[in-house]
Amino acid sequence: MSYLLEVLLCSGLLLGFYRVLLVRKVSFGICRRYLLAAVVLSVVLPALQIPLYPARTAVCPVPLLLAAPAGSSQADRSDDEPLVEFPEAVSAAAVAGDVPAVDRTGALRTAAGSLYGAVCLVLLGSFAGRWRALRRLRKRARLTDCGAYTLAEHHSVSVPFSFLRTVFLGDGFEGRQRDVVLYHEASHVRHRHSLERIFAELACCFFWFDPFVWMAAGWLREVHEWEADRDVLRAGYDLTEYRTIVFRQLFGYNPDIACGLNHSFTKTRFAMMTQF
Repeated sequence: MSYLLEVLLCSGLLLGFYRVLLVRKVSFGICRRYLLAAVVLSVVLPALQIPLYPARTAVCPVPLLLAAPAGSSQADRSDDEPLVEFPEAVSAAAVAGDVPAVDRTGALRTAAGSLYGAVCLVLLGSFAGRWRALRRLRKRARLTDCGAYTLAEHHSVSVPFSFLRTVFLGDGFEGRQRDVVLYHEASHVRHRHSLERIFAELACCFFWFDPFVWMAAGWLREVHEWEADRDVLRAGYDLTEYRTIVFRQLFGYNPDIACGLNHSFTKTRFAMMTQF
C-alpha cells in the first residue's frame, strides 16, 4: 500500500510539472519524451531505496545461556568452566495458543493480488483483441506500397488512421483532401507515434489503478495530433482548408451548422494550429 501511494504521488507531481511548465511551451518532441519518462519514473522511483542520511549501526548484545548437561553436578564442573544454561523447551500447548486463528493480512493480500491480476488480464485481452482486429483489417484491405508507409484501403474504415507503418483509409477521399489526410497520417508513421501509443496502452494495462497514467496516455495522443497538424501546415497546406478537412473527417457534415465544437478536442487542435 505504501508503494502504491508513492506511485500515485510521484506520477501526480510529474504530470503537474508537465501541465504547468512544459505543455505549449516546449517542442512536441520534448513533451512526448517527458510524458513517456514520467510514466517510467513514477513506477521506478518509489521502488528505489535512497538513503537520505548515513546509516548508524546499533549494537545490541544478547547473552547466551546454556544449560548444564544432564547428569552433571556442580561438583563435576571445573571452576574455570562458565555456567551457561539452556532455556526449557516451550510446551506445545503454549505454542498452539500463540498462533492466530485467521491470517487477515494474508487474506487481504491474496484478494488484492487476485483483483489486480484479473483486471490486468481483462485489459491485456482487450488490447490483444484490438491488435488482432487491425491485422484482420489489413489482410482484407487493398495494399499499396508508398515507400515510407503501406496504404491499406477498405470501405469499412470510416475515419483514417495509422498503425505502425500502415495507413488505413476508407472511401470518399479524393483529390486534395486525400493528399492532406495521407500527409497527416504519414507524419504519425514518420515520428513512430504508434510505438509510443503501444507503450502507453501497456502502461495503462499494468497500472490501471493510477489515474495519472491514463491522463498521461491521453495527453500523449494529444501531442501526437498536434505534431502531425504542424507537419501538414509546414508542408504548405492552407490553414482554413485543413481545418475544414479535419472537421469533416471527425464530424461528417458542414461546420456551419454543427454544434458542440467547444466541448470537443478539435477546438484545441484548431487553436494549436495558430501557435508557434
